[in-house]
Amino acid sequence: MATKKILCPYCLNDFENTEALYQCESEERDNDGEFRCQRVTREGYDKYWKGEDLLMRYVWEQKSGFMSRLFKPKFDHQKCPQCGYRSRRYVCPHCFNWLPTELIEKGAEIISVIGSPSSGKTNYIISLIHQLRKYGYKLDFQAIPAQMYRDGHKDEATQSVYKKMDRQLFTDKTVLQKTNEKKMDIPWIFSLYQPTTDKTIYLVFYDSAGEKFQMDLKNTVKYLKDSAGVIMLLDTLSIDYVKDILKGKGMENRGGASADYEEIQTALNNFRSESGTDIEKKPFAFVFSKFDSIIDNSHELDFAADEFMAGDNKLDSEFIKTGQLDLEKINDISEVIEENIENKWDLGALGAYARNWSAKKGVRDPRNPANNYKFFGVSALGGMPDENGNLEKVEPYRVMDPLVWILHKLGQFNIPVKK
Repeated sequence: MATKKILCPYCLNDFENTEALYQCESEERDNDGEFRCQRVTREGYDKYWKGEDLLMRYVWEQKSGFMSRLFKPKFDHQKCPQCGYRSRRYVCPHCFNWLPTELIEKGAEIISVIGSPSSGKTNYIISLIHQLRKYGYKLDFQAIPAQMYRDGHKDEATQSVYKKMDRQLFTDKTVLQKTNEKKMDIPWIFSLYQPTTDKTIYLVFYDSAGEKFQMDLKNTVKYLKDSAGVIMLLDTLSIDYVKDILKGKGMENRGGASADYEEIQTALNNFRSESGTDIEKKPFAFVFSKFDSIIDNSHELDFAADEFMAGDNKLDSEFIKTGQLDLEKINDISEVIEENIENKWDLGALGAYARNWSAKKGVRDPRNPANNYKFFGVSALGGMPDENGNLEKVEPYRVMDPLVWILHKLGQFNIPVKK
């Protein structure tokens, strides 16, 4: 079949791309200031946004013949039946939220980003996109925030939110605030496009409070299951071993309640039982955030930081300079972190869970290509902020590594590997 299955990042319902609805793009108004194309209401839209009789742009079903749907659907501009305006804007047929045109027309794989309490998900995703836009050309990638929003709420668009937060972090040098637990979860969608392969993959990030981590895994299990890969942020400063040693240096968590790794393990086990074994064939990056606290205090923590340092300087990602992925370094870093998970950090259950994330059960060698997991140590900020959340400088460290490794594992993109 020529049609493609689409999974809506908003309501998590799936549908064929030929079932996506067209939506009028007209913003023309009459002499009285009213929209020429009258706004309408839909039950699914109200349900998603928890409102009543919310106004939205007019929508209609695609007009295409049987042969077109069977062999090669045509996604051309179509005239709005209500006002005649030509449109090429698509919405989910279930929740009526606006979706990227390319996602509908070509279908797309997705990499999901989730995180535990206090892991700094928001700081991480802003740093990740900032670095992709700064250095992505080294790997022939373009990172583009999706400009999608519900009518009358342009400030919710990923592009608008990203610009505001990027300015706060990199220009004002102020740490982004902890996400309000009561805030409605609206997915941020970024497209990552590689011109040489003409391939696109989407990064989907749910900016939900870390305290809702277990709920996130439960509610989005279908989405994570259908994702091409998963990046999961874990809070380094919530590891009891690390926390206890660094407490005397005033480095307690400043982001709120610490993560409970036993609860995280329970959530992960529930996630696996609900998602099935097929998901274990997909790459999963276990990412310890705030890793500058480990590297900068390696002596006190009895942590062998040689893989992260060259003298007094931190070794950043190889591809930032050369455009080549250093798989050997990725493996070495993952192995060092896994050794500490097992022998010092008392997170053996997490290590065992990760090792089972493999096409071949029981394979412990992290260098074995059958393994679909890796551990990463990253820093969105490059250092600890002061008690007011201010930074002297912002120097992201290895934030792109998990994503580039996943793209390499997927095998669809041209990721040069260091020989």
